[in-house]
Amino acid sequence: MKRILATVAAMLAAAPAAGQMMGGSISTASHFPFVDGARYEYVHEGGPWASSTVVVRAGQSWAGAQGLYAMHTTYTCAAGVACAPDATDFYGMGPGGVHWYGGTGADAAGARFSMMSLANPEWILANPAYPGTRSPGSHGGYANPGSWTMSVSGTGSATSGFGHMSRYSALALETITVPAGTFANSLHVREERGDGIARDVWYAPGVGRVMMAEGAQVVRLAGYTMPGPLAQPGGGAAPLPFTPFTGLWWNPAESGTGYNLQSQRGVMVATMFSYAADGSPVWYHAAGPLARQGDTVVFAGTLDRYRGGQCVTCAWRAPAAASDDGAFTITFTSASAAEVRLPGGRTTRIVPQGW
Repeated sequence: MKRILATVAAMLAAAPAAGQMMGGSISTASHFPFVDGARYEYVHEGGPWASSTVVVRAGQSWAGAQGLYAMHTTYTCAAGVACAPDATDFYGMGPGGVHWYGGTGADAAGARFSMMSLANPEWILANPAYPGTRSPGSHGGYANPGSWTMSVSGTGSATSGFGHMSRYSALALETITVPAGTFANSLHVREERGDGIARDVWYAPGVGRVMMAEGAQVVRLAGYTMPGPLAQPGGGAAPLPFTPFTGLWWNPAESGTGYNLQSQRGVMVATMFSYAADGSPVWYHAAGPLARQGDTVVFAGTLDRYRGGQCVTCAWRAPAAASDDGAFTITFTSASAAEVRLPGGRTTRIVPQGW
């Protein structure tokens, strides 16, 4: 593997000039946007984690630098695997691109906590970048990728001081499909940090990192909430002022009824657990587009009721659709506040359910 990486590194050594001459430059300012309050959900495979949630916070300090962005990650361990539960990474955005200043939390293996403070940070994304092209016949599968290097130094929990050279290559603009959707013009960057550390990262315009691959570990974006105006998929529709929180919602004063709200690409699917008048449990399902109404986001659908189906210890059987109980709307006044209008006209206020 090291021989392959060494060959790739040697091949890319003359790449900046070739990439600049043949591929042209792109601005990467939107490929890794740092939006205060943005939230990303990822699914993992091949490593110690099953999933993770990342939240962005502005106005942070680390390694002697000010005005940084912190990305705090909370992990869910894979079944039967011990892992570090969280990590915080610090990034700075400047005219030349994005730098990583280190952070605290999970080590590369995900097994323990570590700390890294980089006085000379990693230059993870150059602006502008000179992406190459997919070229199956060429060595490594890419032709003319533009590259940049950085002399990195700092301190860590395992050493009082260290330094190494890192190399980054903009391999190509690619279309990537992950659970959160399909993202065109994603910039594929190969990271080669120090001795033997290699990772591939895909950055989607207006979103950020949609996929990462390091050895057997692959991380894919499953959903995200980005504060601020967001364009509707397909164009034409009014942009949404925000994206509602994806997950469990409830009214704390009405424990026993809850709403699981999932939205992707401008469409929301809602499932609701409640009870019939006789006290028997009922599941509801509704699906429909998200639309802008002034400064609010509105979801409208019909509330389809389901009963029966498989019991926990029984063989599988499909549930029966008992009826359509009527119109069902949710008006979101922010990403984390909404009013539900139920069939019959009753309304209730709901918020994300924390734990």
